[in-house]
Amino acid sequence: MYIAADLLTNSMKYIRKAYCYIQHHIITFNLSCIFIFIINVQAAVAQSSNAIGFRYGVNKPYSDAYKFGTGGAVQANIAFSKKWGFDISFNYDRIRGDQSTFFSPAEKELITLSEAKSLNLFHIDLAARYYIVPDLFVKTGPIIYFAGGNEDLGGLGIGGTAAIGYQLMLDKRNKLEFVFNTDLINVQRNIGTGTTPIAGLKVAYAFNFSRR
Repeated sequence: MYIAADLLTNSMKYIRKAYCYIQHHIITFNLSCIFIFIINVQAAVAQSSNAIGFRYGVNKPYSDAYKFGTGGAVQANIAFSKKWGFDISFNYDRIRGDQSTFFSPAEKELITLSEAKSLNLFHIDLAARYYIVPDLFVKTGPIIYFAGGNEDLGGLGIGGTAAIGYQLMLDKRNKLEFVFNTDLINVQRNIGTGTTPIAGLKVAYAFNFSRR
């Protein structure tokens, strides 16, 4: 009698474990299918489009020798497919050096110290844009830049840019873009800090030539 009860109890335990195992794997399989389906759908409808617009935002070199600055740009996007596009933009950024001023009793005047001078940075960005999922994109490419401070040439050459952004469609043609980017330039040591990565947070308005 007791042996039969033990066998029944153990059998129920194994059946319960087997049921839980099968249920777990069925749920995992279903979630995996749903995840793959979502990714495929998102990949299919990710949108790149021909557009033109302008943007404005703030910038801050990673070095403590600089403060926050502002800048703007005119941008255009050429779509190659629903997921790929090419961006070109004409940019101006004011890079602000972090100056400190104090009074010198010996010289009886204000002394200004700065590790880096403020710069007027002009650059043309040429970047490939790729949509990861609908409205979320990354882009990267070279930039051609000119940096000047007062009458000094701070830098001139080819750098790079990388960014991640999100586009918010206002209607079928108008959209806003929110972009976090990093530009890389080289500034002369007597003016700046050498190789200088610059973080930027930009908001852009763009008009799509094709309706979504």
